Amino acid sequence: MDIINRTKEELPSWREVNHEINLIDENKQYKYHLPHCPRALQEQLCEKMNQYINAKWWEPQTAMQAAPLLCIPKKDGMLQTALDVWQHNDNTIKDVTPLLDQEVICKDVVKARYRSKIDLTDAYEQ
Repeated sequence: MDIINRTKEELPSWREVNHEINLIDENKQYKYHLPHCPRALQEQLCEKMNQYINAKWWEPQTAMQAAPLLCIPKKDGMLQTALDVWQHNDNTIKDVTPLLDQEVICKDVVKARYRSKIDLTDAYEQ
């Protein structure tokens, strides 16, 4: 059974444990080349932006700087967006927490009575 057929129209509830990214230099200024969205993808980009703003995933803000949003055409002509954050990533304190044991996770999933298929189409925007 598919549990997600399209972008959810609301944010998930706030969790007690949330992810945090710590920076080496909080005041660092980044110099980015500003990309342009290809004309063929501009309508899809406007639709996606409106959908995410309405779902409150994105909030229009004024900022001193922001990472460029890249508009990449998929093989089927649909829009894929990605943030160019390589400079920001170089300024992060690396988290050395080990990953969970994948074998234990697989064994737990095998024992589960129900399984779900999750659509990760918009996973990076969430």
